[in-house]
Amino acid sequence: MSDQLKALLFDLDGTLTDTGEQHFLATMTALKDFGKSIDRETYDHHIHGNSNDNIAEYFFPNGDKTLQKQYVDHKELTFRNMLSDVDPVAGLVELMAWAKQHSLLLALVTAAPVENKDATLRALGMETHFDTVVLGDDLARSKPDPLPYQTALERLGVLAGEAIGFEDSLHGIQSVTGAGVFTVGITTGLPASRLIAKGANLAVPDYQDKALWQELDIRQTSVIS
Repeated sequence: MSDQLKALLFDLDGTLTDTGEQHFLATMTALKDFGKSIDRETYDHHIHGNSNDNIAEYFFPNGDKTLQKQYVDHKELTFRNMLSDVDPVAGLVELMAWAKQHSLLLALVTAAPVENKDATLRALGMETHFDTVVLGDDLARSKPDPLPYQTALERLGVLAGEAIGFEDSLHGIQSVTGAGVFTVGITTGLPASRLIAKGANLAVPDYQDKALWQELDIRQTSVIS
């Protein structure tokens, strides 16, 4: 496997900005309107980072597509109504500037619907930061399948060993590691131990972490040496 660094691949929620609590609250609010509920442990294991198709099937396994769509639309609208001012995860702006300085490609790989993606990137002022955006809704299989990250690599024209992926959820970690990409877990929603146990090579609280920058410096040095 090559260790030359050519691309950084990012999830959206919980990775670019910490919207995990808003998603959990929106889920609980929407479920209540459908006569259902969920606890945090179950949410973290089954819902956090999963695709809306899988989530709807989990909550409404009777195959009623109309009901499933009603729930998803209601939950996502509830989430967007909670989305006001958002801040990037600490160190993200500096990391992206560093990536641009070193001519690295950037990809956004998310299971979020396009409306959420647009609203979040607009709030962050990052609408034009990415060389490609991969939406799970546009693919045959979304996270935790590796297809979203494989698609990002293909679009960027880089190999798995030439990229680093950033994720915050168990489903996301499974997706990026399944694509063979060095994986950095961001601990905005889950402890480092759970992300590492799922396969992350490194787990950090944010993009200022020294261990992350050591890895970046090593990989970037290999390009120019």
